Amino acid sequence: MNEFLRKKWEMAGLADDYIFNKVMLDYDICLEVLRQILPNLHIKKIKLPNNQQEFAVAPDAKAVRFDIYTTDEQGNHYDIEMQVADHHNIAKRIRYYQTASSMEAYDKGQPYEQADDSYVIFFCNFDPFQLGQQRYVLHKHIDEIPEQIIEDGQTDILFNVPSLRHDVDPKMQAFLDMIAQREVEATDSLVVKLKERIAVVKRNRKWRPEYMRRSVYEMDQEMREKKIREGERRIRDGKREILEGKRELLEGKRELQKSKHEIKEGQDRLKEKEQLIQEREQKLHENQQTIIKTSIEAMRALNIDKTTIKKEIKEKFDLSDKEIKDYFAE
Repeated sequence: MNEFLRKKWEMAGLADDYIFNKVMLDYDICLEVLRQILPNLHIKKIKLPNNQQEFAVAPDAKAVRFDIYTTDEQGNHYDIEMQVADHHNIAKRIRYYQTASSMEAYDKGQPYEQADDSYVIFFCNFDPFQLGQQRYVLHKHIDEIPEQIIEDGQTDILFNVPSLRHDVDPKMQAFLDMIAQREVEATDSLVVKLKERIAVVKRNRKWRPEYMRRSVYEMDQEMREKKIREGERRIRDGKREILEGKRELLEGKRELQKSKHEIKEGQDRLKEKEQLIQEREQKLHENQQTIIKTSIEAMRALNIDKTTIKKEIKEKFDLSDKEIKDYFAE
């Protein structure tokens, strides 16, 4: 574990949020980065950057901890964040960070129009909106008139660090390249400052063990969260299987009921056919009786003797002795 953490510390660059925070605590670097991001503000000076500053919108609300937080001489508020992993919640995350930052922009008793402006800046090691842009600047606008921006003093800026579009100022591009650990011009003044600051951070005897303790905590936390997610996934899968089982059982019951209904209909049809056959057999029997009786009467009218009549009727209609006896007993 120690060897792993040692190598992790040695390899860590600006894309690591701990290193990023320690580097951005440098006054000159933070000021220069803000000037590159927002050149139109002409920022002259800022308050000493503060890292891991925590704000809570309400006592019972989720607290937010800024990576780097500062203000300038005009009262503008800046929150600078390094977002390493894509948790697919960037829009809601920005919204909450902006809410916390904006709360600091309103002084008690101050008119709304005098509220300070608030800037939330995210450096993302992924494309935050999967739209291929290198930089995303977000403002509110009117849906019916998209080009009409609402000047509410809130601005969100997100950088897609892996992007190679080079749509930003060269100095800003150099900063993004440093985060992405791409090759950069060693003569660039910001690059020189960044490299020197990273070296200072890496030599700091306090920050190295702090980094390792934090890494162990984060790995443990990640493992716990992974187990929680796995447990939640299993619960969801179990619920889905139960619902699927219930659905299959319900379908089975419906199929069984349908089969029972079809069997009953088949039995009813069979009974109807049996009854029809019986009726036909009865009709045939009655017809045969009528024909036999008519034949006997006809042969009697011709004065044919009884023995001959019996013999003739028995052979012609394939009757038993008992049936012959019954006809002549009538």
